[in-house]
Amino acid sequence: MSSESGTGAAAVDVQRRSLLDRLRVDIYAVWPIAVMILIIIATALRSSRYLTVFNFENILSQIAPLGIVTMGQAVLLISGGLDLSVGYNIALSSIVTGLLLEHGYPLWLAIAAGVGAATGVGFCNGVLVAQNRAHPFIITLGVSLFLFGLDTQLTGGAPVNDMKGLYTAFGGNLPAGFPFFGLPSLTIPFVILILLAFAFLRWTPLGRRAYAIGGNEEAAYLSGIPVKRTKIYLYTIMGAIVGLAGMCLAGEINEASFNLAQNFELESIACAVIGGTALFGGRGGAFRSLQGVALWGIVQNAIVFAGLSSNYQQMALGAIIVVAVMVTRAQR
Repeated sequence: MSSESGTGAAAVDVQRRSLLDRLRVDIYAVWPIAVMILIIIATALRSSRYLTVFNFENILSQIAPLGIVTMGQAVLLISGGLDLSVGYNIALSSIVTGLLLEHGYPLWLAIAAGVGAATGVGFCNGVLVAQNRAHPFIITLGVSLFLFGLDTQLTGGAPVNDMKGLYTAFGGNLPAGFPFFGLPSLTIPFVILILLAFAFLRWTPLGRRAYAIGGNEEAAYLSGIPVKRTKIYLYTIMGAIVGLAGMCLAGEINEASFNLAQNFELESIACAVIGGTALFGGRGGAFRSLQGVALWGIVQNAIVFAGLSSNYQQMALGAIIVVAVMVTRAQR
């Protein structure tokens, strides 16, 4: 009898543990959404101007460039890498495009040169990361410092103020009515990048290799995955995404400057981690990272409606990052 009761107790204990495991997964998956809902309700009760189409469009236009970069950063984080040069690489792409437009070059050529410059930086990052044992943090930090000097030298510290066709493309809103409903123009590249990142990670061999390398690089190498070549591809893709973000951001504000995307490198990493992409590789996804971007934008917007300074934004976002890391550890 005692044996049966002991077996029954053990079975109940196993069931409890499995239930807790499922609850952890559920909490981990939905906590950013739950926090967003609470913030939206609290802010809407304080201000009648919060739940308006105009404010929604404002949030969307603010998070779109950062969201584009976050999709690329999420792919790198999944593979066990990261890129701290994205901020000044965005600036480089916009500056190259802006200077060419200023000198009368066609728009298509200026865009191609700007995106190409950012893609080239991504390729260099990939080669340096793949061929050296130094952590991507150090390598891309060094590249970031180099790009800061290059961007400042190219502009002399003065912004390029007229982005011509880029402002026409990304500085306004889409047509009213179905199917665009007057949303900001940046919505199109933002949504396209989300879908492409999702498809890339889910269905392409290169995306599956990113998960394998981030999960266990040595095991991936022993299983025949070309680790170095894959890293070069991933960082090059990141460079192209950064170039697109540079076009969008410069077009939105009609300006190219060395500090165009200040702090984007840390904010994109934070958004991906908040959404559930692992900081050290092997886990995450496009839609999870999108949750982090959305929460980031909603928190910033809510603090503005509360009449608080930007200092409170940084405090709130810092607290959210800490919570995200704690939730990640709890899931493990």
